[in-house]
Amino acid sequence: MKDLKIIITGYEAAPFYKRGGLGDVMESLPKALVGIGVEARVVIPYYNDIKEKYHFGKVGEFAVSFGLKTEHLGIYSSVLPNTKVLFYFLQNRKYLSLSRAKNKTKRMVQFAFFDLAVVSFINYLGKNHKWHPTVIHCNDWHTALIPLILKKMGLKISTILTIHNLLYQGRGSLKVLDLLDIKDQEAKALKRGMPASEMNVLGEGIIHATRVSTVSPSYAKEIAQTKHDHNPISPFLIEREHEGLGKYGKIIGILNGIDYDVWDPAKDELIFHKFDINSWKVGKKDNKDDLLKSLGLENRPTFCFVGRMATQKGLGILIETIKRIAHLNINLIILGSGDLRIEANVLKMAEKFPWVKTELLYSEELAHKIYAGSDFIVIPSRYEPCGLIQMIAMRYGTIPIASKTGGLKDSIANGKNGLLFQKGKSIRLKKAIRHALNIQKDSVRYEKMVERAMRTDFSWKKSAVLYKKLYEDMIKSTLTSTSV
Repeated sequence: MKDLKIIITGYEAAPFYKRGGLGDVMESLPKALVGIGVEARVVIPYYNDIKEKYHFGKVGEFAVSFGLKTEHLGIYSSVLPNTKVLFYFLQNRKYLSLSRAKNKTKRMVQFAFFDLAVVSFINYLGKNHKWHPTVIHCNDWHTALIPLILKKMGLKISTILTIHNLLYQGRGSLKVLDLLDIKDQEAKALKRGMPASEMNVLGEGIIHATRVSTVSPSYAKEIAQTKHDHNPISPFLIEREHEGLGKYGKIIGILNGIDYDVWDPAKDELIFHKFDINSWKVGKKDNKDDLLKSLGLENRPTFCFVGRMATQKGLGILIETIKRIAHLNINLIILGSGDLRIEANVLKMAEKFPWVKTELLYSEELAHKIYAGSDFIVIPSRYEPCGLIQMIAMRYGTIPIASKTGGLKDSIANGKNGLLFQKGKSIRLKKAIRHALNIQKDSVRYEKMVERAMRTDFSWKKSAVLYKKLYEDMIKSTLTSTSV
């Protein structure tokens, strides 16, 4: 399909501003789409955090009516380094300066304003640059009001909402709708309070978007279940499911990828020694030797955990498992930060067991070194929409030992390029770790597993092709419904 023009928008986008996996996706997906002939552009807020580091040129301005006031926005732009992907940054001192608003209400207002600004910016592009997007790709709750605002303004542009993590929904006061001049009855998510006084922003996006997707096929199935962890968002997902598009309705799962320009042990400047599929035995050994030396650990089978200190990530399961495997002659390296209570519990384990090394921070450089120098990575997530660390680890020849859930299940072939265990069970994780050690003792089997892991294709190209087809199907459906 010709003239496929996509606006991708969200809270963050690497390398300009990144706090999590969404930031990686917002950088890698448009780059991959442009690589297969899709004209993709990105829109994010121009936070002070970005402005202080980058000094982009102003290319235009426009105004929106928000509440009872007129707010002015500046438009800044840049091309993603080493690509043809055009980024737009929308500036407004009152609402878009802070990357982390102080409380829930302010964050809801902030992104209601940003969503209105994105829709108005689309009008600006059409009038001033004759560039009319055919699809708006929204990501998570921060941009989930865009489909509703488009409908309110009578703009017939296809929208897709990608849910990266169902936990984050944007729940708060219905008064946000007043700022957008949207009547309560125009919103669907009036489920709380007597009378209803609270809305669910992600719910609005799920109901009003042309299509809804998640970041792995298994996660799409899991969240479409009738009682998904008693989540208040379930009624909206079930409503989509019953719209009649296939077994799981309109909820589509497309597995994320990783950026092979960033995650490549043959080119990685952050690791101790570069290596590839042909030199991995020496490369892994040399990286491991230097990693263990830098952390003061002995030369043993080395396991690692890299990620946020959050309940979702299964740190409680890992802590229980540490107690069960104290007799094994291994190393465990834990890198990450987050929940202070979880950090304290992890630190206690490190103080009790000298073979456990904990770094309570996030260091991009150390993460690269850990991926390259570890033998196995432990991923005990209670749920995982997609997960990128198992893909990165495999790229570096580090075998994942992961919960059988979501994107972990979709990306790891049990016994071939990694190991899966029943989620939420420390006894199962213990057995998986013992199994991994037995595999490592069988050099032929272990080497085949490492090479299969390194050869598994997690590039964004496959995912980009699936998104392109989805965009095309959305446009065709919109044209068909319009002509009927």
